[in-house]
Amino acid sequence: MKAVVCRSPGDLVLEDRAAPGAPPPGWARVAISHVGICGTDYHIFEGKHPFLAYPRIMGHEVSGTIVEKGEGIDLAVGEPVIINPYLSCGQCIACRHGKPNCCVRIEVLGVHRDGAMCDEILVPTQNLYPANGLSLADAAAVEFLAIGAHAVRRSLGQPGQRTL
Repeated sequence: MKAVVCRSPGDLVLEDRAAPGAPPPGWARVAISHVGICGTDYHIFEGKHPFLAYPRIMGHEVSGTIVEKGEGIDLAVGEPVIINPYLSCGQCIACRHGKPNCCVRIEVLGVHRDGAMCDEILVPTQNLYPANGLSLADAAAVEFLAIGAHAVRRSLGQPGQRTL
């Protein structure tokens, strides 16, 4: 498969890479449709991201279509999906308390592990959400829009509450 690889700071190339293969139980193989480019990707390219080892396939704002699924998957082959790029372990104290965003072993696609600037990727199905009528182009924007919506929601004060 083709993949856009940042080999080292400032060195971005299109490479042939091995396809991801069959998904294990609880995972799906997704054909990538759209990938956003954001500040994180720019920092990786510039060599200014503190949590990265090169070479790296970037890409964490992503949509695609399920092409193969492992056992125990409710989503259908052919279903368009949004990918949550934050992969949590499911076992640490944060995960056990319903805070997977605080996972002590969190891995972000395109940062801690190879991302979606490629033809296909394996993803845990807990990180896949049906696109529900969104175009795949719009679905790729959900990750960064969700971050903004979450920030606004958290900033809303209650009557009588002090705010800055």
